[in-house]
Amino acid sequence: MKLSFQETMRGEVMSLSGYVSPIAFHIRTRQTHGGHFEFDGVVHAGPFGDEATCQGELVISLGALVYEVRWNDFVLKGKKTPSVFSPLRSMTVLPVTLERKGEAVASGTMTFDLLDLPSFLASWLPMPTVHTRRFEARHAAVARRQLVGGS
Repeated sequence: MKLSFQETMRGEVMSLSGYVSPIAFHIRTRQTHGGHFEFDGVVHAGPFGDEATCQGELVISLGALVYEVRWNDFVLKGKKTPSVFSPLRSMTVLPVTLERKGEAVASGTMTFDLLDLPSFLASWLPMPTVHTRRFEARHAAVARRQLVGGS
């Protein structure tokens, strides 16, 4: 059975000119096969695009968790490398590089806030449940439009 989960990461990136900007993403993943996940979500990246919708991939393997988050002309790339010597840090800290049209424009670090851990763990669902909820939400939206009016 395929899985789905939500994740939020926050941090800062420094542009090549030395400007520091906060950055965050909130994503909902969908397992495609094995350790491969596709996702969509929202990125908050100040001058690089605030409240922009994003898409991307996450690959989870024994040696790494590799993220690629895309929005507008930007691609945020990051890689967590789990370590038994530093399990907490290695699973919560994500070094990132921000590229625009293939050229590096900023780099920094994002972190997973442990206060988000309960909601992160609760978000892990088998895919059929997620699809059922999406269907129910669409059905409710259609019913609401019929009651209130509109298209």
